[in-house]
Amino acid sequence: MKLSTVMRIRGVLKVVAVAMIGSQVLTAAFQFAAQQIALDTTAMEISIFSFVTCGLVSLWLQSDARRAYGLAREKNCVTPVDKRNPALVVSADCPKRWLVILHIEMNPGAVGL
Repeated sequence: MKLSTVMRIRGVLKVVAVAMIGSQVLTAAFQFAAQQIALDTTAMEISIFSFVTCGLVSLWLQSDARRAYGLAREKNCVTPVDKRNPALVVSADCPKRWLVILHIEMNPGAVGL
């Protein structure tokens, strides 16, 4: 398997895991709040809320990673891969480093991998 494919799979799995966990936490909070104000919510409504929340958390995480990567590029925290530099470098003092790495994993072509 190519390195870029492995990186994409790893990035997508991270996004899915964070989105699912975040969705479950928000759904539990929604369910608790609905019970406290005596709303009669059905299992279908809670499932729809959970599904929509999962999608929104996923989109938020991906856009935040894209934004963090753009800021890291502006601050020269990311050294792209080229013929002179075959190794990718993300500086240790890079703000939101894990989001920058997530964006690179999901878009290896962005750095020349």
